[in-house]
Amino acid sequence: MSGGGILDGDPAVKEPGIPIFDDITRRVFVKDLGFVSLGLFLGTLGGCEDLAEQIRNRPIRRWLRTGSPEVDADIATYKHAVELMKALDQTNPTDPRSWLNQATIHGVPAHFNFCEHGTNHFFDWHRAYLFYFEKICQKLTGNAKFGLPYWNWNQTPDINQAFLVLNSVLYLPRNNTSLGSLSSVSTGALDPIFQDTNFFTFSSQIEGTPHNNVHSFTGGTMGGYASAQDPIFWNHHCMVDYCWAKWNIDLGNNNSNDTTWFNHVNSHFVDADGNPASEKAGITILYPLLAYQYESSAIGSNAARSPLRTKGEYQKVEKRLKQGANVRFDIKSRMRIAERAVVTVARPVSLETKVSASDFTSVLNVDAARDRVFVSIDFARLPATSDFAVRVYIDLPTANAGTPIADPHYAGSFAFFGTEPPNVPSPSTDQHGGQKMFLVNITPTLQRLRRNQELREGNPLSVQLVAVPFAGKFEKPDTQLLLEKIDIVVTPVIINPPSE
Repeated sequence: MSGGGILDGDPAVKEPGIPIFDDITRRVFVKDLGFVSLGLFLGTLGGCEDLAEQIRNRPIRRWLRTGSPEVDADIATYKHAVELMKALDQTNPTDPRSWLNQATIHGVPAHFNFCEHGTNHFFDWHRAYLFYFEKICQKLTGNAKFGLPYWNWNQTPDINQAFLVLNSVLYLPRNNTSLGSLSSVSTGALDPIFQDTNFFTFSSQIEGTPHNNVHSFTGGTMGGYASAQDPIFWNHHCMVDYCWAKWNIDLGNNNSNDTTWFNHVNSHFVDADGNPASEKAGITILYPLLAYQYESSAIGSNAARSPLRTKGEYQKVEKRLKQGANVRFDIKSRMRIAERAVVTVARPVSLETKVSASDFTSVLNVDAARDRVFVSIDFARLPATSDFAVRVYIDLPTANAGTPIADPHYAGSFAFFGTEPPNVPSPSTDQHGGQKMFLVNITPTLQRLRRNQELREGNPLSVQLVAVPFAGKFEKPDTQLLLEKIDIVVTPVIINPPSE
Protein backbone atom coordinates (compact mmCIF):
# COMPACT_ATOMS: atom_id res chain seq x y z
CA MET A 1 0.00 0.00 0.00
CA SER A 2 1.11 3.57 -0.56
CA GLY A 3 -0.04 7.08 0.20
CA GLY A 4 -1.93 8.39 3.21
CA GLY A 5 -5.58 8.47 2.18
CA ILE A 6 -8.53 6.32 3.12
CA LEU A 7 -8.76 4.69 -0.28
CA ASP A 8 -5.23 3.36 -0.27
CA GLY A 9 -3.65 4.69 2.94
CA ASP A 10 -0.99 3.11 5.11
CA PRO A 11 -2.34 2.77 8.66
CA ALA A 12 1.12 3.55 9.99
CA VAL A 13 1.19 6.97 8.34
CA LYS A 14 0.03 9.80 10.57
CA GLU A 15 -0.41 13.25 9.16
CA PRO A 16 1.26 15.95 11.26
CA GLY A 17 -0.84 18.36 13.24
CA ILE A 18 -3.99 16.21 13.52
CA PRO A 19 -3.52 14.05 16.65
CA ILE A 20 -7.28 13.83 17.21
CA PHE A 21 -7.49 11.45 14.26
CA ASP A 22 -4.65 9.15 15.35
CA ASP A 23 -7.03 6.25 15.91
CA ILE A 24 -8.67 6.69 12.49
CA THR A 25 -5.33 5.96 10.87
CA ARG A 26 -5.58 2.55 12.50
CA ARG A 27 -9.27 1.91 11.85
CA VAL A 28 -11.53 1.72 8.81
CA PHE A 29 -15.23 1.62 8.15
CA VAL A 30 -16.55 -1.49 6.48
CA LYS A 31 -19.82 -3.34 6.09
CA ASP A 32 -21.88 -3.71 9.28
CA LEU A 33 -18.88 -3.70 11.57
CA GLY A 34 -18.57 0.05 11.94
CA PHE A 35 -14.99 1.05 12.61
CA VAL A 36 -12.71 -1.96 12.92
CA SER A 37 -8.97 -2.42 12.91
CA LEU A 38 -7.35 -2.44 9.49
CA GLY A 39 -5.52 -5.62 10.45
CA LEU A 40 -8.79 -7.42 11.12
CA PHE A 41 -10.17 -6.13 7.83
CA LEU A 42 -7.16 -7.33 5.83
CA GLY A 43 -7.31 -10.70 7.56
CA THR A 44 -10.92 -11.32 6.65
CA LEU A 45 -11.53 -9.60 3.34
CA GLY A 46 -8.32 -9.82 1.44
CA GLY A 47 -6.70 -6.44 0.91
CA CYS A 48 -6.81 -2.74 0.20
CA GLU A 49 -8.39 -3.08 -3.23
CA ASP A 50 -11.41 -4.70 -1.58
CA LEU A 51 -11.59 -1.83 0.89
CA ALA A 52 -11.35 0.79 -1.85
CA GLU A 53 -14.06 -0.97 -3.85
CA GLN A 54 -16.41 -1.11 -0.88
CA ILE A 55 -15.93 2.58 -0.18
CA ARG A 56 -16.48 3.51 -3.82
CA ASN A 57 -19.68 1.45 -3.89
CA ARG A 58 -21.03 2.45 -0.49
CA PRO A 59 -24.82 2.93 -0.25
CA ILE A 60 -26.35 5.97 -1.92
CA ARG A 61 -28.80 8.14 -0.02
CA ARG A 62 -31.01 9.49 -2.77
CA TRP A 63 -33.15 12.60 -2.96
CA LEU A 64 -36.69 11.49 -2.10
CA ARG A 65 -38.73 12.44 -5.15
CA THR A 66 -41.06 11.02 -7.77
CA GLY A 67 -40.13 9.78 -11.23
CA SER A 68 -36.97 7.91 -10.26
CA PRO A 69 -36.96 4.07 -10.41
CA GLU A 70 -33.99 4.02 -8.03
CA VAL A 71 -35.83 6.13 -5.47
CA ASP A 72 -38.94 3.98 -5.86
CA ALA A 73 -36.82 0.92 -5.11
CA ASP A 74 -35.35 2.61 -2.02
CA ILE A 75 -38.84 3.51 -0.79
CA ALA A 76 -39.92 -0.11 -1.24
CA THR A 77 -36.92 -1.32 0.77
CA TYR A 78 -37.56 1.25 3.47
CA LYS A 79 -41.21 0.26 3.67
CA HIS A 80 -40.21 -3.40 4.02
CA ALA A 81 -37.73 -2.50 6.76
CA VAL A 82 -40.39 -0.60 8.69
CA GLU A 83 -42.76 -3.58 8.35
CA LEU A 84 -40.11 -5.92 9.74
CA MET A 85 -39.22 -3.58 12.59
CA LYS A 86 -42.88 -3.14 13.51
CA ALA A 87 -43.30 -6.90 13.38
CA LEU A 88 -40.54 -7.15 16.01
CA ASP A 89 -42.68 -4.93 18.25
CA GLN A 90 -45.21 -7.75 18.27
CA THR A 91 -43.06 -10.88 18.14
CA ASN A 92 -40.01 -9.78 20.12
CA PRO A 93 -40.68 -6.44 21.85
CA THR A 94 -37.39 -6.58 23.73
CA ASP A 95 -35.39 -6.60 20.50
CA PRO A 96 -33.65 -3.19 20.47
CA ARG A 97 -33.98 -3.10 16.67
CA SER A 98 -37.79 -2.94 16.81
CA TRP A 99 -39.57 0.15 15.57
CA LEU A 100 -40.65 1.41 18.98
CA ASN A 101 -37.33 0.68 20.61
CA GLN A 102 -35.46 2.55 17.89
CA ALA A 103 -37.81 5.51 18.21
CA THR A 104 -37.49 5.49 22.00
CA ILE A 105 -33.75 6.16 21.71
CA HIS A 106 -34.76 9.59 20.41
CA GLY A 107 -37.72 10.16 22.68
CA VAL A 108 -41.04 9.05 24.11
CA PRO A 109 -44.15 11.11 24.85
CA ALA A 110 -42.93 12.03 28.35
CA HIS A 111 -39.57 13.48 27.32
CA PHE A 112 -36.58 13.09 25.08
CA ASN A 113 -34.37 10.19 25.99
CA PHE A 114 -30.85 10.46 24.66
CA CYS A 115 -30.98 12.74 21.61
CA GLU A 116 -28.78 15.82 21.50
CA HIS A 117 -30.87 18.93 20.95
CA GLY A 118 -29.77 22.43 21.73
CA THR A 119 -26.14 21.32 22.11
CA ASN A 120 -23.01 21.40 19.96
CA HIS A 121 -23.63 17.72 19.17
CA PHE A 122 -26.95 18.04 17.38
CA PHE A 123 -25.35 17.11 14.04
CA ASP A 124 -23.06 14.28 15.09
CA TRP A 125 -25.50 12.53 17.47
CA HIS A 126 -28.20 12.37 14.82
CA ARG A 127 -25.69 11.32 12.15
CA ALA A 128 -24.70 8.30 14.24
CA TYR A 129 -28.37 7.58 15.03
CA LEU A 130 -29.21 7.53 11.31
CA PHE A 131 -26.19 5.40 10.47
CA TYR A 132 -27.05 2.60 12.88
CA PHE A 133 -30.73 2.75 11.92
CA GLU A 134 -29.75 2.41 8.27
CA LYS A 135 -27.58 -0.61 9.11
CA ILE A 136 -30.54 -2.24 10.84
CA CYS A 137 -32.68 -1.66 7.74
CA GLN A 138 -29.98 -3.23 5.57
CA LYS A 139 -29.63 -6.29 7.79
CA LEU A 140 -33.35 -6.97 8.24
CA THR A 141 -34.16 -6.62 4.53
CA GLY A 142 -31.00 -8.34 3.29
CA ASN A 143 -30.24 -5.32 1.13
CA ALA A 144 -26.71 -4.20 2.00
CA LYS A 145 -26.83 -1.49 -0.68
CA PHE A 146 -29.85 0.27 0.80
CA GLY A 147 -29.43 3.98 1.46
CA LEU A 148 -32.03 5.95 3.40
CA PRO A 149 -33.61 8.56 1.08
CA TYR A 150 -33.50 12.18 2.24
CA TRP A 151 -36.45 14.56 2.07
CA ASN A 152 -35.10 17.71 0.43
CA TRP A 153 -37.82 20.01 1.72
CA ASN A 154 -36.23 22.97 -0.05
CA GLN A 155 -36.55 21.41 -3.52
CA THR A 156 -39.50 19.08 -2.83
CA PRO A 157 -41.66 20.60 -0.07
CA ASP A 158 -44.45 18.03 -0.41
CA ILE A 159 -44.26 14.78 1.55
CA ASN A 160 -43.77 11.93 -0.90
CA GLN A 161 -47.03 10.20 -1.82
CA ALA A 162 -45.75 6.85 -0.55
CA PHE A 163 -46.04 8.28 2.99
CA LEU A 164 -49.64 9.36 2.48
CA VAL A 165 -51.25 6.01 1.64
CA LEU A 166 -53.79 4.95 4.26
CA ASN A 167 -52.99 1.63 5.96
CA SER A 168 -49.37 1.79 4.79
CA VAL A 169 -46.71 1.41 7.48
CA LEU A 170 -45.27 4.69 6.21
CA TYR A 171 -48.48 6.56 6.98
CA LEU A 172 -49.38 8.55 10.08
CA PRO A 173 -51.85 11.44 10.40
CA ARG A 174 -50.07 14.79 10.04
CA ASN A 175 -51.26 18.38 10.28
CA ASN A 176 -49.56 19.38 7.03
CA THR A 177 -48.31 17.26 4.16
CA SER A 178 -46.79 20.13 2.22
CA LEU A 179 -44.23 22.67 3.41
CA GLY A 180 -44.87 24.95 0.44
CA SER A 181 -46.01 27.80 2.67
CA LEU A 182 -43.24 27.32 5.24
CA SER A 183 -40.77 30.16 4.70
CA SER A 184 -38.09 28.58 6.90
CA VAL A 185 -37.27 25.97 4.24
CA SER A 186 -37.22 28.50 1.40
CA THR A 187 -34.12 29.54 -0.48
CA GLY A 188 -34.39 33.00 1.06
CA ALA A 189 -34.16 31.52 4.55
CA LEU A 190 -31.53 28.87 3.85
CA ASP A 191 -29.03 30.87 1.79
CA PRO A 192 -27.90 33.14 4.65
CA ILE A 193 -27.52 30.11 6.93
CA PHE A 194 -25.37 28.26 4.38
CA GLN A 195 -23.20 31.35 4.02
CA ASP A 196 -22.24 31.04 7.68
CA THR A 197 -18.76 29.52 7.88
CA ASN A 198 -18.77 28.85 11.64
CA PHE A 199 -19.63 25.23 12.42
CA PHE A 200 -21.30 26.02 15.74
CA THR A 201 -23.50 28.90 14.58
CA PHE A 202 -24.36 27.02 11.37
CA SER A 203 -25.49 24.01 13.40
CA SER A 204 -27.56 26.13 15.76
CA GLN A 205 -29.36 27.87 12.89
CA ILE A 206 -30.07 24.65 10.98
CA GLU A 207 -31.56 23.18 14.14
CA GLY A 208 -33.63 26.19 15.14
CA THR A 209 -34.93 27.19 11.72
CA PRO A 210 -35.54 24.42 9.14
CA HIS A 211 -35.23 21.45 11.50
CA ASN A 212 -37.57 22.67 14.23
CA ASN A 213 -40.04 24.25 11.83
CA VAL A 214 -40.40 21.07 9.74
CA HIS A 215 -41.10 19.01 12.87
CA SER A 216 -43.66 21.40 14.34
CA PHE A 217 -45.31 22.44 11.07
CA THR A 218 -45.73 18.83 9.90
CA GLY A 219 -47.31 18.14 13.27
CA GLY A 220 -48.97 15.01 14.49
CA THR A 221 -46.46 12.54 15.88
CA MET A 222 -43.69 14.38 14.01
CA GLY A 223 -44.34 17.50 16.05
CA GLY A 224 -43.83 15.95 19.46
CA TYR A 225 -41.56 13.91 21.65
CA ALA A 226 -42.22 10.62 19.88
CA SER A 227 -41.37 12.06 16.44
CA ALA A 228 -39.12 9.13 15.49
CA GLN A 229 -42.23 6.94 15.39
CA ASP A 230 -43.26 8.75 12.21
CA PRO A 231 -41.42 7.16 9.26
CA ILE A 232 -40.89 10.58 7.64
CA PHE A 233 -38.75 11.54 10.67
CA TRP A 234 -35.83 9.52 9.35
CA ASN A 235 -36.01 11.12 5.90
CA HIS A 236 -36.25 14.58 7.48
CA HIS A 237 -33.16 13.97 9.60
CA CYS A 238 -31.39 12.49 6.63
CA MET A 239 -31.91 15.89 4.98
CA VAL A 240 -30.52 17.62 8.07
CA ASP A 241 -27.47 15.37 7.77
CA TYR A 242 -27.22 16.22 4.07
CA CYS A 243 -27.23 19.91 5.00
CA TRP A 244 -24.17 19.30 7.16
CA ALA A 245 -22.48 17.18 4.47
CA LYS A 246 -23.15 19.75 1.74
CA TRP A 247 -21.88 22.63 3.89
CA ASN A 248 -18.83 20.67 5.04
CA ILE A 249 -17.83 18.74 1.90
CA ASP A 250 -19.30 20.53 -1.12
CA LEU A 251 -18.98 24.11 0.14
CA GLY A 252 -15.58 23.63 1.74
CA ASN A 253 -16.44 24.70 5.28
CA ASN A 254 -14.56 23.18 8.20
CA ASN A 255 -15.71 21.52 11.39
CA SER A 256 -14.08 22.30 14.69
CA ASN A 257 -10.88 20.47 15.62
CA ASP A 258 -11.50 21.16 19.31
CA THR A 259 -10.61 17.96 21.15
CA THR A 260 -13.45 18.37 23.65
CA TRP A 261 -15.99 18.44 20.84
CA PHE A 262 -14.22 15.68 18.91
CA ASN A 263 -13.97 13.23 21.82
CA HIS A 264 -17.58 13.57 22.95
CA VAL A 265 -19.09 10.08 22.92
CA ASN A 266 -22.52 9.56 21.36
CA SER A 267 -24.10 6.37 22.64
CA HIS A 268 -27.27 4.38 23.33
CA PHE A 269 -27.40 3.11 19.73
CA VAL A 270 -27.47 -0.52 18.62
CA ASP A 271 -25.86 -2.09 15.58
CA ALA A 272 -27.45 -4.30 12.92
CA ASP A 273 -27.37 -7.29 15.28
CA GLY A 274 -28.81 -5.43 18.25
CA ASN A 275 -25.52 -4.99 20.08
CA PRO A 276 -24.79 -1.73 21.96
CA ALA A 277 -22.94 0.80 19.82
CA SER A 278 -21.42 4.23 20.32
CA GLU A 279 -19.17 6.61 18.43
CA LYS A 280 -17.08 9.70 19.05
CA ALA A 281 -18.42 12.91 17.56
CA GLY A 282 -15.30 13.54 15.49
CA ILE A 283 -15.37 10.18 13.75
CA THR A 284 -18.84 10.88 12.34
CA ILE A 285 -17.20 13.60 10.23
CA LEU A 286 -15.99 10.87 7.88
CA TYR A 287 -19.25 8.94 7.61
CA PRO A 288 -20.26 10.48 4.24
CA LEU A 289 -16.90 9.47 2.79
CA LEU A 290 -16.82 5.95 4.21
CA ALA A 291 -20.27 4.66 5.16
CA TYR A 292 -22.61 6.21 2.59
CA GLN A 293 -22.77 8.87 -0.11
CA TYR A 294 -25.41 11.41 -0.96
CA GLU A 295 -26.97 11.83 -4.36
CA SER A 296 -26.30 15.52 -4.77
CA SER A 297 -29.13 18.01 -5.10
CA ALA A 298 -29.49 21.76 -4.68
CA ILE A 299 -30.18 23.44 -1.37
CA GLY A 300 -31.22 27.00 -2.02
CA SER A 301 -28.73 28.65 -4.36
CA ASN A 302 -26.15 25.95 -3.67
CA ALA A 303 -26.34 23.77 -6.75
CA ALA A 304 -25.90 20.03 -7.00
CA ARG A 305 -22.28 18.93 -7.28
CA SER A 306 -20.56 16.14 -9.17
CA PRO A 307 -19.39 13.31 -6.90
CA LEU A 308 -15.75 12.80 -6.04
CA ARG A 309 -14.35 10.63 -8.83
CA THR A 310 -10.57 10.43 -8.53
CA LYS A 311 -8.34 9.23 -5.73
CA GLY A 312 -6.76 12.67 -5.59
CA GLU A 313 -10.10 14.42 -5.11
CA TYR A 314 -11.08 11.97 -2.42
CA GLN A 315 -7.81 12.29 -0.53
CA LYS A 316 -7.93 16.08 -0.67
CA VAL A 317 -11.38 16.16 0.94
CA GLU A 318 -10.44 13.45 3.44
CA LYS A 319 -7.38 15.39 4.58
CA ARG A 320 -9.37 18.61 5.05
CA LEU A 321 -12.12 16.88 7.01
CA LYS A 322 -9.59 15.19 9.28
CA GLN A 323 -7.73 18.43 9.96
CA GLY A 324 -10.76 20.59 10.69
CA ALA A 325 -10.01 24.12 11.81
CA ASN A 326 -9.68 26.25 14.92
CA VAL A 327 -13.40 26.98 15.01
CA ARG A 328 -14.95 28.37 18.17
CA PHE A 329 -18.04 30.36 19.01
CA ASP A 330 -16.08 33.46 20.02
CA ILE A 331 -17.97 36.61 20.94
CA LYS A 332 -16.16 39.88 20.25
CA SER A 333 -18.83 42.02 21.85
CA ARG A 334 -22.18 41.51 23.56
CA MET A 335 -25.02 43.94 24.17
CA ARG A 336 -27.82 42.90 26.50
CA ILE A 337 -31.33 43.78 25.30
CA ALA A 338 -33.49 42.01 27.85
CA GLU A 339 -33.18 40.08 31.07
CA ARG A 340 -35.56 37.44 32.37
CA ALA A 341 -39.10 38.26 31.28
CA VAL A 342 -42.43 36.56 30.62
CA VAL A 343 -44.24 37.21 27.32
CA THR A 344 -47.45 35.79 25.88
CA VAL A 345 -47.33 34.32 22.39
CA ALA A 346 -50.44 36.15 21.22
CA ARG A 347 -48.78 39.52 21.86
CA PRO A 348 -45.75 40.68 19.87
CA VAL A 349 -42.92 41.95 22.06
CA SER A 350 -40.63 44.88 21.24
CA LEU A 351 -37.37 45.27 23.13
CA GLU A 352 -35.02 48.23 22.88
CA THR A 353 -31.27 48.39 23.42
CA LYS A 354 -29.84 50.62 26.08
CA VAL A 355 -26.22 50.82 25.04
CA SER A 356 -23.65 53.54 24.52
CA ALA A 357 -23.49 55.43 21.26
CA SER A 358 -20.07 53.94 20.53
CA ASP A 359 -21.32 50.37 20.99
CA PHE A 360 -24.28 51.06 18.77
CA THR A 361 -22.06 52.61 16.11
CA SER A 362 -19.77 49.57 16.17
CA VAL A 363 -22.72 47.29 15.42
CA LEU A 364 -24.06 49.44 12.60
CA ASN A 365 -20.64 49.75 11.00
CA VAL A 366 -19.68 46.10 11.28
CA ASP A 367 -17.63 44.79 8.36
CA ALA A 368 -19.63 41.81 7.09
CA ALA A 369 -16.47 40.33 5.58
CA ARG A 370 -14.95 40.07 9.05
CA ASP A 371 -17.81 39.93 11.54
CA ARG A 372 -21.41 38.80 11.85
CA VAL A 373 -24.09 40.16 14.14
CA PHE A 374 -26.59 37.79 15.72
CA VAL A 375 -29.53 38.18 18.02
CA SER A 376 -29.07 35.51 20.67
CA ILE A 377 -32.36 34.57 22.31
CA ASP A 378 -32.24 32.35 25.39
CA PHE A 379 -35.29 30.82 27.02
CA ALA A 380 -35.37 29.71 30.63
CA ARG A 381 -37.75 26.95 29.66
CA LEU A 382 -39.57 25.76 26.58
CA PRO A 383 -43.26 26.47 26.08
CA ALA A 384 -45.90 23.80 26.52
CA THR A 385 -46.94 24.06 22.86
CA SER A 386 -45.01 24.40 19.63
CA ASP A 387 -47.68 25.22 17.07
CA PHE A 388 -46.01 28.46 16.02
CA ALA A 389 -42.82 30.02 14.73
CA VAL A 390 -41.19 33.14 16.12
CA ARG A 391 -40.25 35.84 13.61
CA VAL A 392 -37.55 38.37 14.40
CA TYR A 393 -37.71 41.95 13.14
CA ILE A 394 -35.26 44.78 13.65
CA ASP A 395 -36.39 48.32 14.51
CA LEU A 396 -40.05 47.79 13.63
CA PRO A 397 -42.10 48.32 16.83
CA THR A 398 -45.35 47.90 14.89
CA ALA A 399 -44.46 44.38 13.71
CA ASN A 400 -47.23 41.82 14.18
CA ALA A 401 -48.34 38.46 12.82
CA GLY A 402 -49.55 40.16 9.64
CA THR A 403 -46.22 41.82 8.88
CA PRO A 404 -44.80 40.06 5.79
CA ILE A 405 -41.39 38.46 5.78
CA ALA A 406 -40.67 40.55 2.68
CA ASP A 407 -40.52 43.59 4.94
CA PRO A 408 -36.93 44.94 4.98
CA HIS A 409 -36.95 44.83 8.80
CA TYR A 410 -37.43 41.04 8.85
CA ALA A 411 -34.32 39.14 9.98
CA GLY A 412 -35.33 35.48 10.30
CA SER A 413 -37.30 33.00 12.33
CA PHE A 414 -37.06 29.97 14.56
CA ALA A 415 -39.44 27.41 16.03
CA PHE A 416 -39.59 25.22 19.08
CA PHE A 417 -39.25 21.45 19.09
CA GLY A 418 -39.12 19.31 22.19
CA THR A 419 -41.39 21.50 24.26
CA GLU A 420 -41.93 20.83 27.93
CA PRO A 421 -45.47 19.69 28.74
CA PRO A 422 -46.70 20.59 32.22
CA ASN A 423 -46.36 18.15 35.10
CA VAL A 424 -43.54 16.22 33.46
CA PRO A 425 -40.36 15.87 35.52
CA SER A 426 -37.21 17.40 34.09
CA PRO A 427 -35.02 14.90 32.25
CA SER A 428 -32.15 13.28 34.11
CA THR A 429 -28.54 14.18 33.45
CA ASP A 430 -28.40 11.44 30.82
CA GLN A 431 -31.20 12.96 28.83
CA HIS A 432 -31.57 16.00 26.62
CA GLY A 433 -34.36 18.47 26.16
CA GLY A 434 -35.05 20.74 23.25
CA GLN A 435 -33.20 23.76 21.96
CA LYS A 436 -33.44 26.76 24.29
CA MET A 437 -30.94 29.16 22.71
CA PHE A 438 -31.59 30.48 19.21
CA LEU A 439 -29.39 32.54 16.91
CA VAL A 440 -30.72 34.78 14.17
CA ASN A 441 -28.20 36.43 11.87
CA ILE A 442 -29.23 40.09 11.61
CA THR A 443 -26.19 41.29 9.63
CA PRO A 444 -28.00 41.47 6.25
CA THR A 445 -30.96 43.25 7.86
CA LEU A 446 -28.74 45.85 9.52
CA GLN A 447 -26.95 46.47 6.23
CA ARG A 448 -30.23 46.77 4.35
CA LEU A 449 -31.73 49.21 6.85
CA ARG A 450 -28.54 51.23 6.92
CA ARG A 451 -28.56 51.53 3.11
CA ASN A 452 -32.21 52.64 3.32
CA GLN A 453 -31.20 55.21 5.95
CA GLU A 454 -33.66 53.65 8.39
CA LEU A 455 -31.04 53.20 11.13
CA ARG A 456 -29.18 56.16 12.49
CA GLU A 457 -26.29 56.33 14.89
CA GLY A 458 -27.29 57.49 18.34
CA ASN A 459 -30.82 56.09 18.16
CA PRO A 460 -31.63 52.97 20.19
CA LEU A 461 -31.92 49.70 18.29
CA SER A 462 -35.02 47.59 18.89
CA VAL A 463 -35.75 43.92 18.34
CA GLN A 464 -39.24 42.51 17.86
CA LEU A 465 -40.32 38.92 18.50
CA VAL A 466 -43.57 37.98 16.79
CA ALA A 467 -45.13 34.55 17.28
CA VAL A 468 -47.00 33.35 14.20
CA PRO A 469 -49.25 30.26 14.47
CA PHE A 470 -48.88 27.59 11.80
CA ALA A 471 -52.63 26.97 11.55
CA GLY A 472 -53.76 30.58 11.53
CA LYS A 473 -54.58 30.60 15.25
CA PHE A 474 -52.81 29.52 18.41
CA GLU A 475 -53.71 26.25 20.05
CA LYS A 476 -53.29 28.05 23.37
CA PRO A 477 -53.08 31.84 22.89
CA ASP A 478 -52.22 32.29 26.56
CA THR A 479 -49.03 30.22 26.16
CA GLN A 480 -46.19 32.02 27.88
CA LEU A 481 -42.56 32.24 26.84
CA LEU A 482 -40.09 32.65 29.68
CA LEU A 483 -37.15 34.59 28.33
CA GLU A 484 -33.82 34.21 30.09
CA LYS A 485 -32.01 36.91 28.12
CA ILE A 486 -31.70 38.45 24.69
CA ASP A 487 -28.35 39.73 23.47
CA ILE A 488 -26.90 41.21 20.33
CA VAL A 489 -23.56 39.51 19.79
CA VAL A 490 -20.79 40.13 17.30
CA THR A 491 -18.75 37.11 16.23
CA PRO A 492 -15.77 36.88 13.88
CA VAL A 493 -16.27 35.29 10.48
CA ILE A 494 -14.39 32.01 10.12
CA ILE A 495 -12.09 32.24 7.12
CA ASN A 496 -11.67 28.87 5.47
CA PRO A 497 -8.05 28.31 4.42
CA PRO A 498 -7.52 27.88 0.67
CA SER A 499 -7.52 24.32 -0.60
CA GLU A 500 -4.14 22.93 -1.46
